Amino acid sequence: MNELQWYVLKVVSKQEEKIKANLQAELVKESLQHTVDEVLIPYEKVYEIRSGKKYVKNRNLFPGYILLYADLSNGLLVQLLKSVPGALGFLGVRGWGASNPPIPLSQTEVDRIIGKTTGSDAVNLKLNAIFVVGEMVEIIDGPFASFSGKVQEIFEEKKTLNVVVKIFDERSTPVELSYTQVKKLF
Repeated sequence: MNELQWYVLKVVSKQEEKIKANLQAELVKESLQHTVDEVLIPYEKVYEIRSGKKYVKNRNLFPGYILLYADLSNGLLVQLLKSVPGALGFLGVRGWGASNPPIPLSQTEVDRIIGKTTGSDAVNLKLNAIFVVGEMVEIIDGPFASFSGKVQEIFEEKKTLNVVVKIFDERSTPVELSYTQVKKLF
């Protein structure tokens, strides 16, 4: 076995999980699992608010790509990858017929990608809905629930908003709320 390196395999978008499963099954079938140490689809956790409830889901960081930690010195693995339905070739190489060998990722690129997928959940949760200053929002949680107001400031690092709410139809009051306490008015 030569040296394991990270490579980017281009695949049909939105089929990454299926192609990963097919690839792993083919590796076992052909007894080549020793040439691939890891097959990775980089995801990040994001949350979105639907009907006043917070849902956490995984979002693919790079749709249409799978990362392989593999040893490509043996030509059998490349031949196997060509036969996997949905695999389109390596990043940086034009299709399967090119004579150029695939280019591995640098360690700094790999660290950056893997760091995004394995960080602390509390720190790395991102909101799927983006708020804009001046936008009208409805408060769905807390003492001001059912009030609406205008976004005055956004504090991305704290995941909070300053919303100006009119109380008694005349007095404007700024309120700091978390992203999960408001929803956009469309």
